Amino acid sequence: MSDVEFLEELLDLNHVRPTSGQKEALAMDFVIDKVDFNSALKQILQGRKETSGDVVDLTANYLTLALVVTGRSVDVSVEAKSTGSASVPIGVMFALKRASKSYEDEHFRIRISEGKVRFQGMSISNPSIIMKKVARRIIDIPEDARAIDVLSLRHIFSVDEIEDCGLHGKVLQAQTELANALDSASCSLHDYGIERTELAALTDARIKAHSAGLRKVLFTSE
Repeated sequence: MSDVEFLEELLDLNHVRPTSGQKEALAMDFVIDKVDFNSALKQILQGRKETSGDVVDLTANYLTLALVVTGRSVDVSVEAKSTGSASVPIGVMFALKRASKSYEDEHFRIRISEGKVRFQGMSISNPSIIMKKVARRIIDIPEDARAIDVLSLRHIFSVDEIEDCGLHGKVLQAQTELANALDSASCSLHDYGIERTELAALTDARIKAHSAGLRKVLFTSE
């Protein structure tokens, strides 16, 4: 899948929304690398007891997952089909840590809904797993914002927030221009043994690093 096709899938304006009278089901559905998942759990659970009664807040945007527990927070990369936020008892997180050891897969699919977590092929039910509504944020960037600022929005805001602020087209255009620039650069540097994937990885790392600084500018209170 090309960079443009990937973004079009994430920013699909034709995805189904509940019609009038229907209740929107809150749920999260994302895929995460095993290494990233285990690393995040190690940081979140370090020094804590399974029976402590602590709660871990998980919030998934389409490209990142934030895990927050009292005094500690971790952000990891994910690919989400459905974004959202949930409070999960720390005992459930310990159970997921044990479960991850029984799977050899390089990626895990995790689905969270009210009272339940589905991890790969297993399911954990707990009435204290609570879905939360995520407040929409206003995206305030200048009309002539640099391309790197526009592309960084994907690492800060959810797809719905980008759509609601009318920036879907702007982000898609920036992604298209980046894809074209990568194609051109890779052709020019091909004889030097530099592949497009290397350029794309370098660019993505730079955008992610830039998004961290942009987040501080947009949310000075954080």
